[in-house]
Amino acid sequence: MNFGAGVLIAILLLTIPGAVIARAAGLRWAPAVATGPALTYGVVGLTIVPFGAIGIRWNALSALLVFAACAAASLGFRVLLARRRGPPIPVAEPRPGWRPDYPECLVAAGVIFGAMAIGVAAWRGIPHWQSIPSNWDAVWHANVIRWILETGQASPTHMGELRNVETQAALYYPSTFHALAAVFAQLTGAAPTTAYTVSSVAAAAWLFPLGAGLLTWQLMITRSTRWRTAGAAATAAALSASFTAVPYVEFDTASMPNMAAFGIAVPTFVLVTSTLTHRERVPLAVLALIGVFTVHITGGVVVATFTLAWWLLQVLPHPVRGRGRDLLRLLSVAVPTLAVLLPQFLGVLAQAEVITGHEFLTYEGRRKGLVDAVVQHTRHLNDFPIQSILIALAAAGFVLLLIKRIWWPAAVWLLLVASIVHSSAPFGGPIGALAGSYSDLFYSDPRRLSAVVTMLLVPMAGIALFSAVLLTVAAARRILRRRTRPEPDRGFWIGATATVLIAVCSGLSWHYFPRHRFLLGDKYDQVIVNDKDLQAFAYLAALPGARDTVIGNANVDGTAWMYAVADLRPLWTHYDFPVQQGPGYHRFVFWAYADDADHDPRIATAIAALNIKYVMTSTPVVRGFTMPDGLVSLDRSESWAKIYDNGGARIYQWRGSPART
Repeated sequence: MNFGAGVLIAILLLTIPGAVIARAAGLRWAPAVATGPALTYGVVGLTIVPFGAIGIRWNALSALLVFAACAAASLGFRVLLARRRGPPIPVAEPRPGWRPDYPECLVAAGVIFGAMAIGVAAWRGIPHWQSIPSNWDAVWHANVIRWILETGQASPTHMGELRNVETQAALYYPSTFHALAAVFAQLTGAAPTTAYTVSSVAAAAWLFPLGAGLLTWQLMITRSTRWRTAGAAATAAALSASFTAVPYVEFDTASMPNMAAFGIAVPTFVLVTSTLTHRERVPLAVLALIGVFTVHITGGVVVATFTLAWWLLQVLPHPVRGRGRDLLRLLSVAVPTLAVLLPQFLGVLAQAEVITGHEFLTYEGRRKGLVDAVVQHTRHLNDFPIQSILIALAAAGFVLLLIKRIWWPAAVWLLLVASIVHSSAPFGGPIGALAGSYSDLFYSDPRRLSAVVTMLLVPMAGIALFSAVLLTVAAARRILRRRTRPEPDRGFWIGATATVLIAVCSGLSWHYFPRHRFLLGDKYDQVIVNDKDLQAFAYLAALPGARDTVIGNANVDGTAWMYAVADLRPLWTHYDFPVQQGPGYHRFVFWAYADDADHDPRIATAIAALNIKYVMTSTPVVRGFTMPDGLVSLDRSESWAKIYDNGGARIYQWRGSPART
């Protein structure tokens, strides 16, 4: 399997199951494909919790059966609704002679353009795409995929069994993204690390151009003709590849579930809003909303924010079916979703202290924070020059939306900018409390908040660029009409418009290509885990008892990768630094005092309780951190015997505390 084939298979796996369910429910193929990823994740998220509770393994076969059952249920609901509640559900008939819907094809072309641009940046930026990345969270994501493949346990409420090695204490961690990646690994035979990388690239390349096109279509379809709406949507989809905040920065930080949730937030939002005119879409909207929340809760917050602003500023003044009935229809989506996700929400609340309290103070003042938020020059983005052309286009699109009396994007933008400023330079008083409560839903992280801002800026920039090119071509046509006979036909001007748009989108994509290639491949540098670490993993895996015991390791080097790579169980499956986070007294004793085993009897007790026979350490450690105190001086301890050292990794064997006289 080469890189391109793997990414294509991952995109198809992400899209086709949900698209089939949507088609069975009555959607045409274009909207079915557009909402397919959200529905695919929805089925996965809906299934893995009960499967985990009753002990059914999650794998490719069980996933196939579940998707088939969901498609049958969608078709059955459609038929039942048609029989019991009036005339048949309106489904657009095929166009005469099965001709395609050309405006929708135009949008699809823009989506493919954007996806190809992101895909090429990934291809060029990650030449060693099967290597081990050095991102902070990548090791955890790959280990979760290995865990699902090995145990069949994919429930997010069971992630403590992997993370909290000693106590097995409960931990909620959203695992829907990983569960689908595990199915990809089974179908293709890819290693967990490869499945993680390819699934991440597929989500990055496909979801954001798709979301940009969908949101632009939703904004403009009631304010313009289908062709002009399609042109603006295609332009936005193509431009999405040029904005840095998503997907490139999210990929660079290995925030893959967060990135995927942002990617399906817009299709979910569009599906939810469409229920006001299509009652038969309520089950699909519930399924998609479950999907976005179970991939990562921040994506659900985005959907809720967009929907609330849209309802308050667009639907309340101009109701679709009446204010009360519109609200009830939206509640018919929200209430079942809340009921299904309630156990998971309770799990998140139990870990609220991990989420709240994050601060990313810049000490530059609110005025500077405001400027950075407006021009997208916040955390991580400030490593590069401001994308002035794109920001100018987005500003023009912002004004155009206000002229067209589309208010809700501006309101959401103001809320997000205020939250970014608060995260950098906190407000005081009641305003600060409110801003803090909302920004804490995004870990008070300007990076995450800026990513959501970008999801609004892309449609704005697309609308502005398309409008500017239309005006320019119209002016050129007016000039040539006076000077040229005969005048070029309509097809010539349509071609000229398309050519200019393609040239501008290509030029912007090429202009920002170096930074995007860098961000996608930055951490695939083989620094934290290199060939020497892989050799040590292989040596360790062949030692007697290595697969039947826990391998003592540090929480700041690359040794946690031994599980994803070699199926060896480390004491730490994530970095968990700078504090010893996972509950467990014996694990802390090992972490802090393992090299004191010659004179500290607690170590022998901890080694026995943890079932440790071997210890592995590696260099380098994650930048800015140091090796735990307990593993610094193992060479000088008689209780440990060094049995392997290749200059980059070392393996020690426990031989017991020496007899004390």
